[in-house]
Amino acid sequence: MQQVAAHVWTQRIPGATVTIATPFPHRDAPHYALATVVRSRRRNLPLATVHLGLLALARTLGFRLRRYRFSSEIDAMCRADVVVDLSGDMLTEDYGLLVGYSHMLPLMQALLLGKPLFVCAQSIGPFNRLEALAKAVLSRAAMVTVREHISEQLVRGLGLDSDKCRKTADLAFLLEPAKEDRTLELLEYEGIPPCPPKRVRLGVSVSALLSNRNNRHLKNGLGSLSTLASALDVLATECDIEFMLVPHVFGPRDKADDRHACLALTQEMTTPVHMINGEYRPEELKGIIATCDAFVGCRMHANIAALDSEVPTLAIGYSHKTAGIMGELGVPEWVVPVESLKVSTFLPMLRRLLDEREAYKDTLKDRLPGIRDRSIENLILLPVPPLSNIGTST
Repeated sequence: MQQVAAHVWTQRIPGATVTIATPFPHRDAPHYALATVVRSRRRNLPLATVHLGLLALARTLGFRLRRYRFSSEIDAMCRADVVVDLSGDMLTEDYGLLVGYSHMLPLMQALLLGKPLFVCAQSIGPFNRLEALAKAVLSRAAMVTVREHISEQLVRGLGLDSDKCRKTADLAFLLEPAKEDRTLELLEYEGIPPCPPKRVRLGVSVSALLSNRNNRHLKNGLGSLSTLASALDVLATECDIEFMLVPHVFGPRDKADDRHACLALTQEMTTPVHMINGEYRPEELKGIIATCDAFVGCRMHANIAALDSEVPTLAIGYSHKTAGIMGELGVPEWVVPVESLKVSTFLPMLRRLLDEREAYKDTLKDRLPGIRDRSIENLILLPVPPLSNIGTST
């Protein structure tokens, strides 16, 4: 999402510059050649809240801040013409009250600075204790776009004006995959040979969230890996198939690295598998995923990479974003909730996925042009003057 936004907006708006605020600039900066990367302190809740209080005091006293020396993120906001939030699916209480609040902090800071706020192409909600705060923040945004119908209903339930809320699509549908020669080079480096003509390559994306016991919102996380392993092993006895595990998130901390979940899955399986071990850029991962004949994914952007490449996908969902995005593509039946994942129901879905690949592809071919058009709308709706500095937060 960040790469698409940074690339397209700098191309579309003459003289535009983009500054990206992230809690882990040392990891993220190499991926954003077209943008300046600064540190976001939103994860330090006491400090970020103090900054919020100082901005509120300045606004009350009538000061218009042009610089802010205590935070590089807020300093960038002071000089920005517009602030864009690209949190994905983090404006919610699904991951806990404090996580939801931490993602609201940059939005509140931007509003206190008097900057137009664009909450862009997200899955939003549900809210409970943060509902009043979410309503106050989102209602003051210049524009809120959501990427699926479930979020649209939740946001409209907060009372937002219809002209401020639009249903668009995820920006990742506009990400160009790596060139074929680069993809083949990566697969060769990983020791993965071309798939024989009559064999099916099934890509699999599992999330480190499933192997982290601290994620209490995933009630069946560890059990899901065992279920997936058992179903894949049975499938391997029934047809000529090979499995390629594609980790899609590599940090920022070790426990969030999907490669650990991939290794845990291989330890549960008796069937040999290929696994991507390197840490690659989003467009490179999309190119790799596009070589699959079918895909099973926990990570939504891994699924989007597959779907946008017309690869039939069975999505394992742990929030409404999965069901919502699959519904937008006209394939809502190809979602299985992680909490109800069982071999007895999952294995038949895998068999159907392989049997019905051509019909699935036809559906994607029909729906993807409209989805991409809606994704482009996000780039057109950006509320900025011709010469712009754009600040984005994650």
